[in-house]
Amino acid sequence: MKIVRTAAAPFVLVFLGMIAGRADPSVREIIAKTLAHDDARQRALQAMQYDQTAEIDQLDSQERVTRHDVMAMVVSPDSHPPMKITSVSGDNAPPLSDHAAVQGMADDVEGNKATFTLHDLADRFIITHEGDDVIDGVPVYLLTFSPKPGQPWHDDTEKVVNQLCGHVWISQRTYNVLRTEATLTHPVRVAWFLAKVPTLRFEYRMHDSESGFANSQERITLEVRALFVGYHERQVIRMSGFRRTTGPNAATLRRPAPDSTIQGG
Repeated sequence: MKIVRTAAAPFVLVFLGMIAGRADPSVREIIAKTLAHDDARQRALQAMQYDQTAEIDQLDSQERVTRHDVMAMVVSPDSHPPMKITSVSGDNAPPLSDHAAVQGMADDVEGNKATFTLHDLADRFIITHEGDDVIDGVPVYLLTFSPKPGQPWHDDTEKVVNQLCGHVWISQRTYNVLRTEATLTHPVRVAWFLAKVPTLRFEYRMHDSESGFANSQERITLEVRALFVGYHERQVIRMSGFRRTTGPNAATLRRPAPDSTIQGG
């Protein structure tokens, strides 16, 4: 998914960084622990491998699916290349033998998951601690974020990201981000004002886990309108089966029970 097909839209998992605005001490403490936990998680992820599927839907103006494609891959962040594509199918999917086209689809999915680091986004948003909540029996901190006025941007992606608002639910037990919901505060002009992004919605779900690795799902809906073309797409990315790939005791991490699979979309 790309804004006017020129740059990856990095709207996956970056919302953790958005919550690191300056606020009262309790918010700062939550954010500091969450960022420290995520830094450790990202380091540990380099020695792991996981399964990933991406459903890519082209939508009409009513968000009805007009084309549906599915890509499956194995992701090993510390390998070269980091993705092994195992299957591609659907209405508009290129054959697996078309390596360039298939790799382009995979790169688009990965670009949506994470482009900016958490710390790059740390000061872009106004954050408040709305209180406590419970998700699947896990106590969580509920934070809200909204755009901080006057934030600089260097490309269309940053310009759009700067206008997001939403909520983040953080486990009080592990400091995993269990849920994120974000949307645009208003349509954003991009590509030298030749196009407009009227719709961007992001949703993230993960089960809490002491290891920090559990089944998770991201859903991104992006719409771009230009003078002669339009673009409306939804990606649903599911990650599961995290397992170690390096070290003397390489083994599969404990996976969630079958009934704990992320449901929906």
